[in-house]
Amino acid sequence: QHLDPSSKMTATAASASAAGKVLQRRAIQCSFSSVFHLRNSGMGRKESEKVEKIFMTAVALPLGLMGFAGAAAWGYKNIFPAKK
Repeated sequence: QHLDPSSKMTATAASASAAGKVLQRRAIQCSFSSVFHLRNSGMGRKESEKVEKIFMTAVALPLGLMGFAGAAAWGYKNIFPAKK
């Protein structure tokens, strides 16, 4: 398929857009270490920061909130044990 050079979406832009979508999907699915090593893999600083932000928002923040809620429930259970 040949793209018209005067069109708004050039082959380079289409490729960059597709790569961005792949990186966003990977950021959500990856482990902590994989996401933060993207910066060292040759990815630009701006792109790696975007991927890290997506990962932190989609994975790390909810995980941290669940961990905090679990710790609070465990602490409450141990401080105020149920009376029999």
